[in-house]
Amino acid sequence: MPSERHKRNCSFVAARIRLGVPRADGRRAGERDRQVHLVVLPDDRPAPPVLETLCGDPLAREATELLDHIAGMPCVRCLAQVPDAGRAARDNCRSA
Repeated sequence: MPSERHKRNCSFVAARIRLGVPRADGRRAGERDRQVHLVVLPDDRPAPPVLETLCGDPLAREATELLDHIAGMPCVRCLAQVPDAGRAARDNCRSA
């Protein structure tokens, strides 16, 4: 089944902005800015320069740390998208 293959070729990872990274408003990212987002990444390619989170917020890869688990405050909007995440993983992997 093609969808089974696509599911195996993608991973869900947690990601958050790195501490001290300059923000668009000029200040440095502090702990309150470091929500943990969920991102779907293909297993067979490197992470793209801009990570698309389940909530839709783009994260610049060079300013983001990838985590192997949720550590800190999770993004509520990402968590609300988890029931649809399986479909998102299949769609993201198919389009790549």
